[in-house]
Amino acid sequence: MIDYSVSGRPNPREKNDPHKYYAAPQVSENVSMDEFCRHIASHGSVYGRADVQSVLAQAVDCLREMLLDGKQVSLGDLGSFRIGLRSKGAITAEDFNPLTHIKSVHVNWTPGTQFLSLKRDAEWNLVANRRAQSLLLKAISKGETNVDLSKETDEEEEAA
Repeated sequence: MIDYSVSGRPNPREKNDPHKYYAAPQVSENVSMDEFCRHIASHGSVYGRADVQSVLAQAVDCLREMLLDGKQVSLGDLGSFRIGLRSKGAITAEDFNPLTHIKSVHVNWTPGTQFLSLKRDAEWNLVANRRAQSLLLKAISKGETNVDLSKETDEEEEAA
């Protein structure tokens, strides 16, 4: 089940447009590498957690090595990985220096077939957004039984 909240945001391109409401995923739990490996091993695998963890650690090392070698790595249903660059422009091609003009190197992931049906297969659960959760927790800690969600920011609440 995917928890999500809905919150209003302005259009960044049209500042005068009214806010529109958008969904945002709310992560319910952070699963560690160890927990993930235990989960994989619990699915009828002949390999234990340590074996799975070892293979995944080696996969990360090898994926990094191949990406730095300029290769795209296709991992079937998991998808494909390739290097992406962010750079600033140089006046001429001759002026371009990768040490100064390339600002960052990142990994682009193209999902494999198993990830293309996430929306179709998802179940949805509407939850309070992080701001509302924070206000509720503050109210509970103060022994209050009501929460005013109409205030714009926490600073307004503290100033009142």
